[in-house]
Amino acid sequence: MNRTNQDAQAALEFARAAEAELWHVTSQGLAPLGYDVVAVEVIASRQKKLSVYIDRTDGAGVGIEDCVLATKALDPVLDAAPEVAKVFKGAYELEVSSPGLERPLRRPVDFEKFQGKRARIHVLRPLTPEETGNAAYQARNPRQKNYLGFLAGFRGDSVLLRVVPDSGPAPSLKGRKPGKSARKAAAESVPAGEELRIPFALVGKAHLEPELDPDLDDERKK
Repeated sequence: MNRTNQDAQAALEFARAAEAELWHVTSQGLAPLGYDVVAVEVIASRQKKLSVYIDRTDGAGVGIEDCVLATKALDPVLDAAPEVAKVFKGAYELEVSSPGLERPLRRPVDFEKFQGKRARIHVLRPLTPEETGNAAYQARNPRQKNYLGFLAGFRGDSVLLRVVPDSGPAPSLKGRKPGKSARKAAAESVPAGEELRIPFALVGKAHLEPELDPDLDDERKK
């Protein structure tokens, strides 16, 4: 692993540890108001930011008024929490919002909970055939870091993902403009339904992908 990958891995491990602590703090602050904390995202670089994604426990949608109420409730809780001072060491921005259609997937339990849903996963570096458990796929896509597919659960220390056709890198389309034919050519480069393992430790970002393409829905039903 080169220095850049090592730095990225260290930053990810720091963020995950911080998010676990702050998820606990924010959950305690919002539970009495009828909110579940879906995910917490920490950015502790130059732009210091704490993003808190919430759901209502009554099943209703999260509106602007909910985000305002949750923000006001969290301000004093976070100001008094030593975990926040340890993570940010100064001023930071607090953002409370609904998880939306592109719901973040931050914990192993999220990948289990949304099994069967379409998701996009970005990894810190290209994976090895041993890591994916699919040497044939990896041979065709040796530099891939962005995956799109249907979640198949979580096993051991890895996310299970059944890739869909537009998950792999597009083939060379020299002299052709992107369009329906280009997307079709890209789809033909990756056989549908191949299952991969993705080490959770290497997942930089992951979120649900809105299922707006009926062709992809058909792939899941096969």
